[in-house]
Amino acid sequence: MENLKTVSALVKNILEHDHKARNTDNHLYLMVLEHYSGLRGIDIHAMTVPVFLKELDRRSFPGFETVRRSRQKVQATYPDLAPSEAVGNAEQK
Repeated sequence: MENLKTVSALVKNILEHDHKARNTDNHLYLMVLEHYSGLRGIDIHAMTVPVFLKELDRRSFPGFETVRRSRQKVQATYPDLAPSEAVGNAEQK
């Protein structure tokens, strides 16, 4: 599994450059997967969902929850990377 600091640094970088990733964990997770799959020479877009889920641990992709927690921590530390007001208000309900 990737080091949490490494995942958090990647998440921070993505949030700085991709505003959509600030508002949806699904988009953020896809960006993280594309980064790691590129490093490993894997085309995740060619994988079926069952194959991807089976390969998740074997290929050492960070888990969805790890990315979500990293996003939450980064956004708490760097308020300028917070989600849009509409998303932030919905999360607080």
